Amino acid sequence: MLRLRKHRTKRDVLGFRLPMLTHEEPELDISEIIVMDPDNTYYMRMGSEAMTGYHILKDHILVIDRTLRPVAGSIVVFFYQGDFYTREYAPGTGQLVLKADTSDHSITIANGETWTSWGVVTLTLNPVLQPQHKTGRYLRVCAC
Repeated sequence: MLRLRKHRTKRDVLGFRLPMLTHEEPELDISEIIVMDPDNTYYMRMGSEAMTGYHILKDHILVIDRTLRPVAGSIVVFFYQGDFYTREYAPGTGQLVLKADTSDHSITIANGETWTSWGVVTLTLNPVLQPQHKTGRYLRVCAC
């Protein structure tokens, strides 16, 4: 669903600008900060502890941009052998290593094997709401 923002018109009184409008702060819209391309940005929840060394914990929300192509060192979401993974992109000669915290969670893909990049992680959202606050309408905040 597309939401359109209504811009408030600035009013003058008798040709003079209202004093309260001279110190007006711009509106803060978080989607303008974290989303560069709304048609190709999506969100995903981290489902494992494989990236804790990269400060991406289980249940963190990942902001993923599908238009970016992975470069060495970027965190990518990819589809390989029927599953989605989030790993560090580390291309090498003759193979591609998708690094995790430990070598047993890392994935090595040889040339010729098929895998699909679903995008580059641009941001992670770290939930900090305490368990005591997760009641009533705040029960599903961050859903973690």
